[in-house]
Amino acid sequence: MEPVPIHTTFEETYRQLLFIDDLIVSATRKRNLKRAVIFLVLTLVSVLLFFFTEHNFGALGFITLPLWWAGFGLYLLYLRWKTYKRRTSALRQLAENSLQENASGLSLSFTAENISVTRQEEITTVGWKDFRAYLEEEHTIYLFQDHPYLAWSFSAKEIGAPALAGLKEIARQKLPLLKL
Repeated sequence: MEPVPIHTTFEETYRQLLFIDDLIVSATRKRNLKRAVIFLVLTLVSVLLFFFTEHNFGALGFITLPLWWAGFGLYLLYLRWKTYKRRTSALRQLAENSLQENASGLSLSFTAENISVTRQEEITTVGWKDFRAYLEEEHTIYLFQDHPYLAWSFSAKEIGAPALAGLKEIARQKLPLLKL
């Protein structure tokens, strides 16, 4: 295909980064939910042992159980703060840096064998076999490599609707849909 100019904007780049970050954070939330369920089960077992056994560990139970809850609550708050900090500073900085690096004329070309991005005289070509999966929104496609933050994303605002439709068609043929 003939090269298509890529028109990047901060809003579009930031939106795409937030989408990819949501995928990663949702996996983390599932893992934290499992941890919370395990913690609740351990708490329930401790409470049941306290009330239904002859063992006298009252003071120990009254001290350790609230400490466990406080520690776990602080851990969950820390994870929440870390996610918030990444979203407000790190992703915004990444989007700004990405725009500064790509301010000079980018263009995209793709065939059934590979996809290429050209910046001035520098050409980056990646074969479709190097991508692991794809995911599409109504006006955006995400091409995932081994790590989600290495995803290539293109929207209709950036490359135009006809080029996006062609890219989506080839991605559907060459790549599996990303399983969430």
